[in-house]
Amino acid sequence: MSTNEDNLTKFFNLAVKNHRENKLENAGKFYNKVLKINSCHFYSVFYLASLYAQTQNFTKSKELFKKAIQIQPGQALSYSNLGAVLKELGNFEEAAEVCKNAIAIEPNNVAALGNLALTLIELGQISGAINCYKKLNSIKSNPVSYYKNLGHLNIVLDDKKEAIKSYELAIKHEPDDLSNYYYLSSLNNKILNKKLKKEINQIILKSKNNKNLSYANFLLSKYESDIKNYEKEFNYLLKGHSYFLASEKKNYKNDIKYWLSVLPNSKELDEAKIEIKEKNRQSFRPIFIVGVPRCGSTLVEKIISSGPQKVSTGEEIHILSLFVKKKIIKKEPIFLDDKNFEINLIKKYKERKLIQEESNFIFTDKTLDNFFYIGLIKKIFPNAKVINCKRSPLSSIMSILKNNLPAIPWAHSLEDIFKYFDIYNKSILKFEKSYPGFVYSLDYEKLVVDPERESKKLMDFCNLPWDKKCLDFYKRKDLISKTSSNMQVRKEIYKNSQKKYLPYKKLLNKHVLKYSWYK
Repeated sequence: MSTNEDNLTKFFNLAVKNHRENKLENAGKFYNKVLKINSCHFYSVFYLASLYAQTQNFTKSKELFKKAIQIQPGQALSYSNLGAVLKELGNFEEAAEVCKNAIAIEPNNVAALGNLALTLIELGQISGAINCYKKLNSIKSNPVSYYKNLGHLNIVLDDKKEAIKSYELAIKHEPDDLSNYYYLSSLNNKILNKKLKKEINQIILKSKNNKNLSYANFLLSKYESDIKNYEKEFNYLLKGHSYFLASEKKNYKNDIKYWLSVLPNSKELDEAKIEIKEKNRQSFRPIFIVGVPRCGSTLVEKIISSGPQKVSTGEEIHILSLFVKKKIIKKEPIFLDDKNFEINLIKKYKERKLIQEESNFIFTDKTLDNFFYIGLIKKIFPNAKVINCKRSPLSSIMSILKNNLPAIPWAHSLEDIFKYFDIYNKSILKFEKSYPGFVYSLDYEKLVVDPERESKKLMDFCNLPWDKKCLDFYKRKDLISKTSSNMQVRKEIYKNSQKKYLPYKKLLNKHVLKYSWYK
């Protein structure tokens, strides 16, 4: 054996040993030493790609998984892992194709089928995602997970009957998992009977699972809501969120810090230099809908997209959010030259089929936290429209509490919710002063009282034609919403919604600091 071969074996063994011991920096050094000797050493390329994915350096990981595929094209695991990485990068169309390649090589590849399902959901191909979950269930019998996923997707498709059936089957397979009852109760309130309440209280006595205890309290809050015992309901909600936060503490910790401290205090956003030479940039007409959760943004997006002019709808796509977050976490300057802009932003909007000639390059991006990036939006998209959805803080905050939002880390503590709302209000005020006329504030309460007048003003701001179809959005057969408002948006505008949360006003006042914007 030659010296090079000896060293290669030694370095590779050391790399694997360090990798297993979670000494990732050392492992990376040894993998790279192997690759200096043999740049096509498959397992070093593959494991180094996995290491980069583990440390969330998805760009490097993508490059190496692609190299692994070039070295050994028949390895389904390389395709499967590349699909997962592309999904994390938001390259959903490419991720779907790569996952399909993995499945073609290995039809029962569980990871590839799971990632394909999630990717198809992002692309709005819900029926395809359902087929993936059906195949997964036939391969790996995990009925509870399968029926939960099926329930959620059937809600997105507005198939209430099938959604109820799915959650009922999930309960049959795992009767002690209270999250199934929670989601089912939103579809069929009649399940909230005395027998279930007794069972919930029994589970509370014997359960040590924080997630299950959170759903126990959320369910009990619904019982109190039904009899208008608002104080008891409120306390159950707070307790439920406390348990939910405890169950996700490890996952949420860094994200809460990022949204409430790191991002708001970043000077990079204001100082970012933009040098863009994209030829068609002047023709792009994005409509950014910003605000806080439960502010009526889904309703606004559906009004805009239901008029005579075709508009590509993005819902919550997080393109700018992910781009900025990666830069800030890596402590890189937010500098967008022509190349980076094309690769990291416009390409992603095109991949989501939002920038299209057939819709005159008009599209919506309803990522609510884009209010942080209004300065960037102004520089990147000179013809953009920004709509700030305003709703009474009481209504938004109580709706957040009553609708558990697992994807939002700061939404499970009143203190964190108020901090975030304060950041939002200060940001909007700053940008309204900096860019007068660029941000249109739409008052949700005014919209539900006089929808025709307010929707006409909205469409006029967007330079879009208005007709009665704008307010008939709920009649659309192609209406799909993946947000927590997917059931409400299928109904006619509810004019008395602003009065719904008034009984909670005095309860909320007891638990929060006074802010000038909170009335």
